[in-house]
Amino acid sequence: MIKIASMVGTPDLEMPSLAAYSGDLPAAFAKLAGLGYDGVELMTKDPSKLDGAAIRRWLDEHNLKLTQLCTGHVWGEDKLGLLHADARHNQEAMKRLKEFVDFAAAYFEPGLLVNIGRSRGEGDPGQSQKSLDSFAAAFGELADYALPKQVYLTLEPITSTLTKFIITTQDGVAMCQRVNRPNFGLMLDVYHMNIEDVDIYQSFREAQDCCWHVHVCDNNRKWPGSAHLDFAKIIGTLNEIGYDGFVSTEMLPWPDPDTAARAAIESLRRFIPMPSAHFANPGKENAGNPGAKNSGR
Repeated sequence: MIKIASMVGTPDLEMPSLAAYSGDLPAAFAKLAGLGYDGVELMTKDPSKLDGAAIRRWLDEHNLKLTQLCTGHVWGEDKLGLLHADARHNQEAMKRLKEFVDFAAAYFEPGLLVNIGRSRGEGDPGQSQKSLDSFAAAFGELADYALPKQVYLTLEPITSTLTKFIITTQDGVAMCQRVNRPNFGLMLDVYHMNIEDVDIYQSFREAQDCCWHVHVCDNNRKWPGSAHLDFAKIIGTLNEIGYDGFVSTEMLPWPDPDTAARAAIESLRRFIPMPSAHFANPGKENAGNPGAKNSGR
């Protein structure tokens, strides 16, 4: 069964995040649990500044699962990317992303996802093949580092206004096939899919073997149901392909955090029933991420 998570911005961030709540993690977790969310995703840029043991405890207290560590602000704030014109930045980015893997392995259940979005860097549009070769090599190195630690990586196709390579779902599928690691898959974001993909629903079908996580918001970057995207059809397509992972809100906290968080889950619950575990086993232990059936994990 598909489950619902919310992005939460961690205290190390200095810039606003696409999250309903940011900063005060215990308060955010309490509010999200009270609204009926099944999990949370953390947007962070430097896990060395986080108290992993405390985060795990707060999650357990509220019966929330940590679904993924999102790395967008590694690029957004620190301008670190795996493929940068300055090789020193490449090395620092790889070091930082390996720290994400170490953090995931040290404090959370096996199978936790670490996202690679803007943190992959921009590449060089003038050298397309070289850039793609370099991306594949970097992704393979990071996946090989993460595999014995039982951490999974999710590559995110991103609109061309923010990056130069791996823009469409089809680009992402091709890169997954090229990297060819059992712990390297895709995270699809309907916001980017709506801009770049010819057909969102067919893209999900084409990615069904490697889609491990999904970001949701409406086409205006606000809560799902606030604009034009057809979430009945989006969730219906995910059910059709056998996806049973998380859909996680990555959205503007509009018009305010509490309203955004409530509106998002009320909209999504029209199509995603509340898991029976909310009723039958409210004290179950937090797990990192059980993975989607269609991922083969």
